Amino acid sequence: MYAILDIETTGGQFNEEGITEIAIYKFDGHEIVDQFISLVNPEIPIQPFVVKLTGINNAMLRSAPKFFEVAKRIIEMTNDCVLVAHNADFDYRILRTEFRRLGYDFNIKTLCTVELSKRLLPEQTSHSLGKLVRALGIPMAERHRASGDAMATVKLFKMLLDKDLDKEIVKE
Repeated sequence: MYAILDIETTGGQFNEEGITEIAIYKFDGHEIVDQFISLVNPEIPIQPFVVKLTGINNAMLRSAPKFFEVAKRIIEMTNDCVLVAHNADFDYRILRTEFRRLGYDFNIKTLCTVELSKRLLPEQTSHSLGKLVRALGIPMAERHRASGDAMATVKLFKMLLDKDLDKEIVKE
């Protein structure tokens, strides 16, 4: 099982960012079997450039749940899964930081679709999510929003699984 996710953050100093939105699609290798999408109140202001990029502003997050209120659902969604994300190191670091603030050690295996695409699609000129999905003809809605980026990552990952004839992804 895979927990394919995307996180939007406040921006700011390294390891001081807060989550503003999270989307997780539980994927069995063939189809999505569960999903969780939520805005998150980071309890700190969002950087202006991030507001411009995502369209998520401080007012939208005032009534959103705080991280501790969605933490249990995130654990349920990711339990016994491999975490898959486009630039997985970033999303994993942000999640670990948020859980560490709650006194919980969040540990999970990760798989990065940037690294996989570089290995399985070396002919692509860019491995950024937007350019890669456009080049591959993968439809994408809501760019720079957690649900749109996570869904594009699901479709990209499915394509990478199909292209991985030696089944290296599954073996890893």
